[in-house]
Amino acid sequence: MEKTIFASDLDNTLLFSCKHAQPGDLCVEYLEGAAQGYLTGETPELLAQIMEKTLFVPVTSRSMEQYLRISFPQACRPRYAVTTNGAFLLVDGKPDPRWTRVSEEMVAPWRPHLEEALQALEAWPAPKRCRIVDGMFTFAACDTPEEAQALGEALKGAFPLDAGVTGRKVYFFPPPINKGAALDRLRHWFGAERVLCAGDSPIDAPMLGRADLAIAPQGILPEEDGPARREWEGSGRFYTFVLQQVLRDLNGEITC
Repeated sequence: MEKTIFASDLDNTLLFSCKHAQPGDLCVEYLEGAAQGYLTGETPELLAQIMEKTLFVPVTSRSMEQYLRISFPQACRPRYAVTTNGAFLLVDGKPDPRWTRVSEEMVAPWRPHLEEALQALEAWPAPKRCRIVDGMFTFAACDTPEEAQALGEALKGAFPLDAGVTGRKVYFFPPPINKGAALDRLRHWFGAERVLCAGDSPIDAPMLGRADLAIAPQGILPEEDGPARREWEGSGRFYTFVLQQVLRDLNGEITC
């Protein structure tokens, strides 16, 4: 089989919060002693099957510290992960210096704008907390999705940065730091011939649009021509749907 990568978002794609947990699900993340992140009970086995046939690389907007809170079961523990929306490649939990050097060079011209965005967010009444994440992008968390949407709309276009809103979170990214660019770097890094991607939000769209097979809920993928797609219509759990679709592809049940 040609070299294939399964590049997947984590939160709400494979990983989910305690409010979505069901009996039999597996807690793999704690924050200050409280259960934080879960996998379905069948995810470790399904991921282990996938990892026998392809390279699994999580691609997440989580900071390095947030990613390293996750304790994947040994059977499906990924060696590689891309964090901070593409800025860092972790190898066995440590950032690869070559990948980091390129990211720092790309972000350097945008750092004054990241500071500008942070100051604007700090002056706004809605954000619960704001910060620059790993030196690579500016982030704010609000109390409600409605507050986050209003904040994102109010500051959209205020800085030469790419704005994104997911749930209660608002992001301002330097244009070179996005999951699509990270996917291109992964292809080159590993010499991959095919990439299967999964994601659930607009922040994942640049990555999904450059995949050979994109797996997402309905409404995330653009309507125009793009990669082969498998769209979740809302039946069952999206996390399981993702892994089942990847296995179908790897087993030759989907032609791309």
